[in-house]
Amino acid sequence: MSNENTLKDYISKAKIIIEDDKKLKKLIEDVLEKLKDLSNDKKSTEKLNDSLRLFVRIVNAYTSKEYTYVPWKTICLLVAGLVYFIYPIDLIPDFIPIAGIIDDVALIAWIYDSIREDIDNFLEWEKTKLK
Repeated sequence: MSNENTLKDYISKAKIIIEDDKKLKKLIEDVLEKLKDLSNDKKSTEKLNDSLRLFVRIVNAYTSKEYTYVPWKTICLLVAGLVYFIYPIDLIPDFIPIAGIIDDVALIAWIYDSIREDIDNFLEWEKTKLK
């Protein structure tokens, strides 16, 4: 299976999850729980942890209709990234030490870079909200 087909599969799963509030809430809970487990190895996973928490904040703000200035494609990519992170079988299974997290880091970094402008806009909005 190619990386492109794999990403398309995760985007398809993401679209289904986005349409179901319970599934989306469960996904976010699972991501946050898995991030707690990763916190023990902070040095190698700090950027992954920060990016995924940011993805969760954007998705939560979007689904609560607090922040809706984000394209549907961006939401799909964010949720696809969360699904990929949680899904036990990905390109390199997470139970393989170090290597198992590399594909997660690579995909999350690619998503982040792909939607950087939308992320920057969200962070600006978040700053004004906190003032």
